[in-house]
Amino acid sequence: MHLKLMTLSNDTSKIGLCNSLLRMAVIGLYLQEYAHLAEPHKQNCSVLYSADFDSFDNPIELSHPYKNCKTPVAVIGSCRGLILLRGVDYGHLLLYNPTTQTYNVLPLLSVYRSATEHVHFDYGFGYDSVSRDFKCVRIMQCLSKELGYLCEVMVYSLRSNCWKRVADVPCYFSSMNHGWDTGALLHEMYHWVGTNSDNVYDLIVAFNLRDETFSRVPLPNLLQNLHFEQISGLYVGMLDGCLSLLANRYPHCDLWVMKEYGVAGSWTRIFTFGTRLSMNLIKPIGYSIDRKRLLLKTSLLKLHCFDLETMKYTALMFADWNGGLEPHVYVENLLMLDYAEFIDDIHASQKRGKRKNRRRRRRRKTEN
Repeated sequence: MHLKLMTLSNDTSKIGLCNSLLRMAVIGLYLQEYAHLAEPHKQNCSVLYSADFDSFDNPIELSHPYKNCKTPVAVIGSCRGLILLRGVDYGHLLLYNPTTQTYNVLPLLSVYRSATEHVHFDYGFGYDSVSRDFKCVRIMQCLSKELGYLCEVMVYSLRSNCWKRVADVPCYFSSMNHGWDTGALLHEMYHWVGTNSDNVYDLIVAFNLRDETFSRVPLPNLLQNLHFEQISGLYVGMLDGCLSLLANRYPHCDLWVMKEYGVAGSWTRIFTFGTRLSMNLIKPIGYSIDRKRLLLKTSLLKLHCFDLETMKYTALMFADWNGGLEPHVYVENLLMLDYAEFIDDIHASQKRGKRKNRRRRRRRKTEN
């Protein structure tokens, strides 16, 4: 199996073929506390594992770039063997290839800052097969008492290694659905659930990675015009090559798939989950190889297996760890990314933060 990918280097005109290995894996990212260290050296570190998909055998701890930065890390998405990571404390975004252990740091973007503003972010990551380019989209939305609603949509191109601003998103994204992985990539379109001005779930917003424009995908008729009080969560995903939708409506949760993309009447409800766990479901990860089980991600940062014969759940252990688990599926490839130093910048930021904290403590002591 081969993927047509850019051979990324300083010469962006070079185009080549990179082998794509047939191994699939699930990524687990969580904080691990080194309890054996004495204070003040005790620290939390983000640990990233890969393992064979379905069997979860052969777990391997990866030396990802944030490993020794002592900062929470979010896995935003995965596409064609690359993973988009974000350092939560410092806002750095980077593309990481776990197979080749190479990465690219994305240029840092500014953020609206005001005590009266509420800012949240949504991200998307995918591949444009026409321009043969990996792209990341960052949607920043905020509500300000002084300025009202503000929006900024920025798109990053790995080929040009720069951001550009595009047209604003046509609706607001509910903070209820806000998270690092609440969207879904399908057909080179990235999808999120949107709301209208009356706080009603009324559409799915799709961003086309090719022409960098937004469009709308209708919800199932049964779910249209439902307010937040009627739905505790609505999440898009991808299952079997179809757009999927998990609708958490107490006391059950419905899993829908869009059999024919873009056709409203093709939405089909394939499962209804009726247990307490169903209220924490976020998205399907995929069927097992034998198609007897369905892997599901939950808001509890766990991965559950739903047996399609017994209709029972099983919480999956991963690498002997029962903490937060952020599963992502990827296909290995040999794409080499340009290595970019940024660890020293992270450490420098941490030192500056420690110095500021010491100055604040000294000022408080002086004032008292």
